[in-house]
Amino acid sequence: MLLAAAVLAAFWFVGQLSSFGESLEHRHGVAVVSTAAALLDAGEIAALRGDASDAGTPVHEAVRSRLIAVRSANPEFRFVYLMRPQAPGSDRFVFLADAEDPGSPDYSAPGDVYDGPSGYLRQTASTGDPQFSEAIEDQWGTWVSALTPIHHDGRLVAVLGVDIAHQEWLDAQARYRGMGLVISALVLSLIALFLVGLQLQRRAGNRLSALGHQLADRLHELDRAQEGLRLADVVVRHTSEAIMVLDPQMRIRRVNPAYEKLTGRREADVLGGMPPAFRHDPALHKRVMAAVSAGDHWQEEVWATRDDGSRYPVGALAEVVRDDDGRIEHFIVVLQDLSTQKEIEDRLRELSATDGLTRIPNRRAFDDGLAREWERGIRQQSQLSVIMADIDFFKRYNDQYGHVAGDTCLQQVAAALKAGIRQGGDLVARYGGEEFAVILPGADPAAARAVAEALRRRVEELALPHDGNDAVGVVTISLGVATVTPSHDAAPTTLVEKADQQLYRAKAGGRNRVEG
Repeated sequence: MLLAAAVLAAFWFVGQLSSFGESLEHRHGVAVVSTAAALLDAGEIAALRGDASDAGTPVHEAVRSRLIAVRSANPEFRFVYLMRPQAPGSDRFVFLADAEDPGSPDYSAPGDVYDGPSGYLRQTASTGDPQFSEAIEDQWGTWVSALTPIHHDGRLVAVLGVDIAHQEWLDAQARYRGMGLVISALVLSLIALFLVGLQLQRRAGNRLSALGHQLADRLHELDRAQEGLRLADVVVRHTSEAIMVLDPQMRIRRVNPAYEKLTGRREADVLGGMPPAFRHDPALHKRVMAAVSAGDHWQEEVWATRDDGSRYPVGALAEVVRDDDGRIEHFIVVLQDLSTQKEIEDRLRELSATDGLTRIPNRRAFDDGLAREWERGIRQQSQLSVIMADIDFFKRYNDQYGHVAGDTCLQQVAAALKAGIRQGGDLVARYGGEEFAVILPGADPAAARAVAEALRRRVEELALPHDGNDAVGVVTISLGVATVTPSHDAAPTTLVEKADQQLYRAKAGGRNRVEG
């Protein structure tokens, strides 16, 4: 009966761990697609028309570059795309942007109608909640999809989707099932060993004359049980996940080599003690005990510390192993190094603050930088200057030389502006279209005007031909300068507005000049 109960418990535990793995992978997929969506520029996406006219435009290419960055940062993703309902309330969706190469047969151009199953797309668009689909089969194969809505100014502008091959999804779940089988096999082997020993003892009392034969049988059974334990030990020692086995007082009884590799601590140095993270953070120990007391399970993302003082992020989960009377026998703690995932997230954040065309900070980075410098100016009572710059007659330039040449012009002007600022806290950003903005912390009006004049000369000295600029025949810029001492009574946008007004004066005064 005990062995049968243990087998049933093993099946239950494997099922629970498999369900937990599936839930964890679901949450991971939704978290990654939501993180990726937060790093996209909703304003750029809202500007897409959703038809063939978007192809090749700077906005479309900027959106595609971010989708490509998301796919590159997540090797498990097969497709990354943006869709939008073909019309308000429509059940059909059209592609806005696709991370595939346009020359690939898998590429979907702007305006292409998606003719596969769209139930999860409709649910994401209508509820505004991220979704993780069951297996979906369409013309490209069988997938599971993580979907999240993207809103701009309170309205849905797109649904971001990432597809993961169904087989890769099944392989991810299989790892948790395999872990459950290993742990169950270890526990069952221990119970089987106990039952075999008990049975052999009874036989010895009833048949003293056959003691030698019974002892031989017992040794044989013990060898088989020990072989099972050795096999379980091999699996635990060679798994890539760091594993700790704790006693009911949460003292370490066993760790595997993956734990030693992750933490830099040898098994002999930690046996009998509490996990280092609990010693360094008593509050963490209390949270774990409260969680396992409530539901035999704990999961959290924590920061661990190695002996050399370096810190690293860890995804940790703990499960409780109880005996037949409900008493805690062991805690099984599994640790996963999240360093690579954190690096990917940091890289995505960096990409979200960079203009895809000019490779300098974008409008979002400018707004964040201005807010920081405004607060610093309030604290230090120091002056803060902003320069707004605009390429003169840029529409004529695009009309005459084409958009490809226009993009190259923007890149060269951006490089010249970036090279012309100080290497301290100054920041030059693409504010939008052909307009650039510069933040000059601590600069008084004279210094800011001097920087602006130097930037104007740098662009003019590029000598980029511009027949549409009648006055000089080359690409030039107009600049507006404004300086204030930040205070709580005003907002950073007032400084931008003042610089913008000076920019308009520079344009009205003949262009290729500095005002302010």
